[in-house]
Amino acid sequence: MKLKIDGKEHKVKIEKQKYKNLKEMLRLVEFKYLFPERVIKSIEVGGKAVHPDYLDNLNDISEINIITDSTVNFLKNHIELSIIALDSVSGAIEMVIETSEASEDLAKLHIDYIASSVMKTVEILEKGSIFLPIVEGTDEAILEIEEKILRLSEIKEADEMVEFMKSDFLNGVEKWKAFLLKLLSTINSSSMETH
Repeated sequence: MKLKIDGKEHKVKIEKQKYKNLKEMLRLVEFKYLFPERVIKSIEVGGKAVHPDYLDNLNDISEINIITDSTVNFLKNHIELSIIALDSVSGAIEMVIETSEASEDLAKLHIDYIASSVMKTVEILEKGSIFLPIVEGTDEAILEIEEKILRLSEIKEADEMVEFMKSDFLNGVEKWKAFLLKLLSTINSSSMETH
């Protein structure tokens, strides 16, 4: 089968009939032909990026162009987005404090969302660690933020939770963000050294 990858036609050995949908087949193409150096950034049809759900409506895969990005660049972009997300944690904690007085259930929902969002930033780093430069203190930084998230989920008393979030948890998030900024700086300087 022939596929366009970054505008160039490539032959790939994949039987389209074996896969339920095009998205599944593209994941295999990514794993078998691009990974670990590159990842799929987007898919274009007729020169325009399309949403992944649109792919199932395509009959002819020769219409698509797979746009790739380097794995490190992809992870760098996700780390940048993680830092932006961490910037909003302080405001989210204020919202929890305000809602905890009105509704304990709503406050708990906000807390779960905050913990989940922070944990996603950890998962990005853990899953991509083999592609990223080694930064001193990585394991310690991950362990420290995971301990804060675990502690947050263990606290049952509303007043204790609010106090923990305003002090220890927020400090932990700020340290984690500082670590991600350090990692980002290392990635940027590594990229400059190799190009």
